[in-house]
Amino acid sequence: MTDNPLPVSPSSTNAADELVSKLLSDFETRYGLNLSEDPTAVQRLREAVDTALRELREQNSAEIFLPYLSANPAGPIHLRKVISRDDLGQGQAEPGQEMNPETRQEAPRRVQVPMPDRKPLVTTSLLVIMGIIYGLQLLTGFLFYQDLPAALGMKVNQFILEGEYWRLVTPMFLHGSIIHLGFNLYALYILGRRIERFFGSSRFLLLFLIAGVTGNLFSFIFTPAPSLGSSTAIFGLLAAEGVFIYQHRDLFGDRFRIALRQIIQVAVINLIIGLSPGIDNWGHFGGLIGGILFAWFAGPVYKLEGIPLKPRFVDQRPENRDILVFFIQLLFLICLSAWVITTRI
Repeated sequence: MTDNPLPVSPSSTNAADELVSKLLSDFETRYGLNLSEDPTAVQRLREAVDTALRELREQNSAEIFLPYLSANPAGPIHLRKVISRDDLGQGQAEPGQEMNPETRQEAPRRVQVPMPDRKPLVTTSLLVIMGIIYGLQLLTGFLFYQDLPAALGMKVNQFILEGEYWRLVTPMFLHGSIIHLGFNLYALYILGRRIERFFGSSRFLLLFLIAGVTGNLFSFIFTPAPSLGSSTAIFGLLAAEGVFIYQHRDLFGDRFRIALRQIIQVAVINLIIGLSPGIDNWGHFGGLIGGILFAWFAGPVYKLEGIPLKPRFVDQRPENRDILVFFIQLLFLICLSAWVITTRI
């Protein structure tokens, strides 16, 4: 213990409140983020301030370090500040006291955290595959006056009942027009690159497939109309992004509500558009369900680990959990398909 402990007085609570207010104001000035609207961030900041004040009772300075306090488009933001007795109005030396000349103050500091940086190999491959398949659809239509890939692969309930079960998978790779293809490829390009970066290529592929199959099965169960298109899987990607943001709400800080609300709005708007004639909304709804389930139980769960100045994100999911969840979902879909088929034959 030092010779000059920080006096304990009823004003300690006021000092903590003033320091929290100052840190919030400095943070907003520096980063343009109002942390006062984020109860979790304010609580973390208050606890750190209380701890620092206790340390100041025995020493002349204390450090406040809050990793991953918030985030902005450039990445996570971490707060680091050294406070001294001067910050609390305790800096004037009383008779017999000697201030530490090394006491110093540092402004809130941003620490770069390496984010997952995986190349979107599966997304790019899917874009190319769908483009090639649509080229074959056009070519066969020109040569044989019939779209052979669609004729052999689109979801047609009667053919599925007759044993052509691959039609619960292949529709997600087929499209009805160049506009249909363009919209879906654009959505896949935007969503796929973002999600594959965090999910990884193999887990992203499993997500895409299970969402597409779930959407096609919902379409088979609830609507007799033929259908095709990758929007079943794309709705699953949208749902998975929403789950990822919700499960990492501490990572996104006060912006997670805005991001999640935007995703929900996009999903609702597209489901409303899907009420139009000729659009398979049951497939979209099924894709959402498939994506939510897979992402919730098999999506990445990142935690910040490492030393304060060199933190890193580590996925806490057990290895091969994605494969296990995929096959559990697939087994359930197979059983559900078999039950539906047997009741309709």
